[in-house]
Amino acid sequence: MLKKSLVVLGAMLLSCSVSAAKFSEGEHYQLLGDASFNAPNQVVKVYSVNCPFCYKYDKSVTPGMVNNLPKGVTFDAYHITTKPPFGAEKALVLAYAKTQSEEAYKAAKMAFYKHYHDEKIHFTTADEAIDFGLKAANLDKAAFETAKNSPEVKALLAKWDQGVAVAKIQGIPAIVVNGKYLINTKSIRSMQMLDELVAELVAK
Repeated sequence: MLKKSLVVLGAMLLSCSVSAAKFSEGEHYQLLGDASFNAPNQVVKVYSVNCPFCYKYDKSVTPGMVNNLPKGVTFDAYHITTKPPFGAEKALVLAYAKTQSEEAYKAAKMAFYKHYHDEKIHFTTADEAIDFGLKAANLDKAAFETAKNSPEVKALLAKWDQGVAVAKIQGIPAIVVNGKYLINTKSIRSMQMLDELVAELVAK
């Protein structure tokens, strides 16, 4: 009798485990349709340094998610140009910084975040925003002026702005898998749940 009960209990636990691993379209994710873009085997975060929730994600969610990505899956982040204030100028600095080094990009990104959300300081001009970002990334202003309209920088900004259509669906930060599955972030209850959902969508 005890053995039979254990078998039944084991079957119930297995059933719960399988059920918990299933995610449904509409509840946990949605298809992007016309807003989709080419990013196979990749998780993309659409964001802006002007977004407070993006800042929170960058500090507490993104690092763990990136570390737990399935083998062969890469991560990228698209900073859109459309969210004020000075979203286009900040994106331009970040794009230029990224073409120089990942360290320069991260330094400028975190400086913009902290300046706006922690210190509550707002730039009064576009040049002020640009100069601040370049200084934070330890990048030369003259070199920036020469390279800001380069094909490399323009191509990166164009790629990032594929996220504008995505941002209109449910705001930012937006997490997109394979360029076509948008995670409904409000449905996520834990980091483990996010990792499992990403893994399932990557495999689709």
